[in-house]
Amino acid sequence: MVIALHAAADMSRNHFQERRLSAAELQRTLKLHERYVHSQTGGARACLKFVDLSHADLNGRLLAGADLTGARLEHADLSGVDLTGACLFGANLCKANLARANLTRADLRGTTLRGAMAQHSILSEADLRDGSLVHAKNGELVALTTGEGNAELSQAEMMRSDLSRAKLSNAFILQSDLRDTDLRSAVFVRADLSGSDLTGCNLEGADLTEANLSGAKLEGAILRHALLRNTNLARATLLGALLDDVDLSMANLTGAEVTRHLNDLEGVIGQTLREHREWILTNGRKGRRGDLSAVDLTGQDLSNLNFSAAMLKHAVLRNANLAGTVLAMADLSTADLRGALLLGADLRGACFERATLNGANLTNVTASPMALRSGDGWPSNFSKARMVQVNAASGDFTGARLDDADLRHANLQGASLGRANLLDARLDAADLRNANLDDADLRGATGLKLSV
Repeated sequence: MVIALHAAADMSRNHFQERRLSAAELQRTLKLHERYVHSQTGGARACLKFVDLSHADLNGRLLAGADLTGARLEHADLSGVDLTGACLFGANLCKANLARANLTRADLRGTTLRGAMAQHSILSEADLRDGSLVHAKNGELVALTTGEGNAELSQAEMMRSDLSRAKLSNAFILQSDLRDTDLRSAVFVRADLSGSDLTGCNLEGADLTEANLSGAKLEGAILRHALLRNTNLARATLLGALLDDVDLSMANLTGAEVTRHLNDLEGVIGQTLREHREWILTNGRKGRRGDLSAVDLTGQDLSNLNFSAAMLKHAVLRNANLAGTVLAMADLSTADLRGALLLGADLRGACFERATLNGANLTNVTASPMALRSGDGWPSNFSKARMVQVNAASGDFTGARLDDADLRHANLQGASLGRANLLDARLDAADLRNANLDDADLRGATGLKLSV
């Protein structure tokens, strides 16, 4: 669907040509708009239609509700800017800096964001569908923009942004970096996301009907309840993705990497353990390092086993029993450990980066640094892990990496978190009674409430 902006029939094309404001004019416009937003006397809504603002410094400015239709904003610094509800229909934001900008409910139809940097930006409910600017000339509609009018986000850097409920039908999002972005309930009908990195994204309830995700990376992505009708997932990486309540029967999975379901699972586990034990005892000279990466181990009893330094990357260990298991220096990145029992497990130096541990039992685990021969310690890594409602009471997480981890409603009573990295962690409703947080890095952590 192409949505047109109609001008009066007697207007000439020159009326729409880009114009440049002087620094004084721009500052006056911005100040009047701020007064307008705050309902102060003398304010006026900023009308910056077709204005050339390329390379402009608009860092942190208030432009909520402003009209930037067709504006030229290439290489502009829009970091931290408030563009809530603003109209950027057909605007050019190529290589603009939108880091931590707020574009909630903004009109971005037909907008070009190629190569833009939009890390941690908010585009919740933004409209990024196709749209073209036209005006009337001699009784006919004349295009003011070239191309098909599709929103263009190719090669954009949008890590950890919020695009929940955004409208992105027919958008071009080729080879873009969308890692850990919130895309819940977003609409991607017929959108082209080929080659894009959606590692760790939350696509719960998203509509990906007829979307092109060929070659896309979806490691550890949440796809629960997503619509995948006629979706092209050829050569896509779905390892560690959460696919609960997803119908894949109409999706193209040709060459896609998915979790392995082994026929003789118990036999494979037994052989892997024997070879891994020999590998440990001979310091790698014999045997083989245990590798159960991307294997479905749902509900398996793996308690009190020695999986130190084993490869369990992307493994599905949902509701598995790992009580007392040695997982020191093991790789469980992007693994699904929802509801798993890790009571008293040895997790020293283990990697759980982007793993999902929601509802898991980590009571009394040891996740302190692994001592190395050099005398240094290798910290346990829970960076970007999902740990909602995890029970980690009395666990030892000394020096652990928990940056960007989601620990909402976690039970951390009596846990040792001294020197832990909790940078930007989510701790809403977490129970931290009697927890040791000495020298922990809590910068940017949200929901932190310490009992007196």
